[in-house]
Amino acid sequence: MPETTPRPDKRQSQLARYSGIGVQMIVTIGLFTWLGTWLDGKYGWSPWATVVLSLLGVFGAMYQIIRAVSSDK
Repeated sequence: MPETTPRPDKRQSQLARYSGIGVQMIVTIGLFTWLGTWLDGKYGWSPWATVVLSLLGVFGAMYQIIRAVSSDK
């Protein structure tokens, strides 16, 4: 008789997936904000590059979340 491995609980797999999405959101916003502060320091655009790129990072992260959640259906 072949051995079967137990399937992970659906709730646990969803928890892992959504926590991964949260980490991805934090990293995306953090990288865009860091890039904005770097550009502000290099070109003296303070605070506009940070503001614009931070908002772009938030919108991009929200788009990723909406796309990931809507594909669950």
